Amino acid sequence: MNRWNKTQNSLRNVGVAIAAYFAITFFAFLDRTIFIRLLSADYLGLNGLFSNILSMLSLAELGVGSAIAYSLYAPLDSGNISMVQAIMRLYKKIYCIIGSIVLLLGAALTPFLPWLIKDIPTDMPDIYTYYLLYVLNVGSSYFFTYKRTLIICDQKQYISTVTSTLSSILTSLLRMGILLLVHNYLFYLIVGIVATIGENIVISVMADRMYPYLRTKEIQSLPKETTICIRKNIYAMFCHKIGNVVVNCTDNLIISRFVGLAAVGLYSNYTLILSKVSGLLGKFFSSVTASVGMLALDKDKSHVEQVLYRMLFLNFWMYAFSCIGFFCLVQPFIRLWVGSEYQLSIWVVLVAVLNFYLSGMRQTVLTFRDAAGVFWYDRYKALIESAVNVVLSIPLAMKFGISGVLLGTIGSTLLVPFWYDGYILFRHLFHKGIGKYLRRQLFYGTLALAAGCITWYLCRQVSGGKIEAFLLQIVICIIVPNIMFFLVLCKSREWSYYRELFQDLWNKGKKKIKCKLFRDYRN
Repeated sequence: MNRWNKTQNSLRNVGVAIAAYFAITFFAFLDRTIFIRLLSADYLGLNGLFSNILSMLSLAELGVGSAIAYSLYAPLDSGNISMVQAIMRLYKKIYCIIGSIVLLLGAALTPFLPWLIKDIPTDMPDIYTYYLLYVLNVGSSYFFTYKRTLIICDQKQYISTVTSTLSSILTSLLRMGILLLVHNYLFYLIVGIVATIGENIVISVMADRMYPYLRTKEIQSLPKETTICIRKNIYAMFCHKIGNVVVNCTDNLIISRFVGLAAVGLYSNYTLILSKVSGLLGKFFSSVTASVGMLALDKDKSHVEQVLYRMLFLNFWMYAFSCIGFFCLVQPFIRLWVGSEYQLSIWVVLVAVLNFYLSGMRQTVLTFRDAAGVFWYDRYKALIESAVNVVLSIPLAMKFGISGVLLGTIGSTLLVPFWYDGYILFRHLFHKGIGKYLRRQLFYGTLALAAGCITWYLCRQVSGGKIEAFLLQIVICIIVPNIMFFLVLCKSREWSYYRELFQDLWNKGKKKIKCKLFRDYRN
């Protein structure tokens, strides 16, 4: 597949993902608004807590998805159908086992819920039923979703995105209807289970139609060397999985244990917004991962490194702009959306933004790591990070509450993965040092801080009515950081590349329009 086709596939995936994001976000906020109005903050906290518990159960997945995805790139690129069949059969067997383990482990954790919640609300007699429904929702997804990976690896993620978007919108509409009609959290959860199973069945049927060879029963065995490679990568990804789960999925557990369930509910509104922003930006990286996987097969590593810095440029611009906007706008937005009683302190917002930025600026390196299959060399990094995170977060949570939990996460990120991810990738993929990469990260971080301070100062000068002031602050957050980024970066190679890329796309688009008009004229 040539480079232009890879670019086209990536742009198509990104375009569909962004369009889908806005549709999902609108209905998600509408869903959350009705949820807040009709149910208490404790139910919000319960949602966040159960989500974190079940994210921890995803350890059973062992990182199989990433390892299998990497093994699919080469046979898909070369058209080796027999190899794809063998890999997908292995994938199916493993995921059926994983789904069963998640269901059993999840159910086994039910008696420990009182230990995880500081004070169980007296108006929640069915809390154990709610939890088991969450377990069923997560565990059932593993029995069908493995075929989604093949579609994504074949650079057709837009198909999966459209399906997920329609399912998400329908789920939100049904959930809102349930809340408005009967105010029942139990039925709210049941709708989610039905939607999850239905969506995965649809994806499975679509994959069978797109790849008829998946239904073939006579499938050759995987070569021994391929099996060994997959097992090795699964072990490495399992180590990564442990670290990621401990670092990213224990915040609400610690807050619930040492601060309270209501605090989890308040914080969940902020994390909802951050998750939607992260989801949008993550669509870009997930949409190009398959293209990067194909690119990593290129022997011209200088070109691959060039692409990495181009992605890091976009990575910075998107995350820095998003962080500045979040920091300046989230407090007035929460006040307008659900009321000032749902606001947290500005210090919580600040550390949440710092945590989000540091996590976001790792995405380029992680995308290349996953796509290039460089899992093995930093397999113990995530374990060290998770240990540092727990050691820092618990005492800081006891002293500073929610801010302390996030400070612990920031500390563990800076001490371990923020620099080590890049070190491993550059050493084993590009065979060079990490100095240039770290200098670029420091430069981008300084620029983001300067733009953020100026934007925050200007937003603080705005006065007037709540709605009018908020709209003016939005304008400031859109204009000021982007102008600063442009003035500083307009001479860079990365900016020149994207300018030329969009000029080429524009010219190609105009040519297609002219050709169509000419054909219509002749007809």
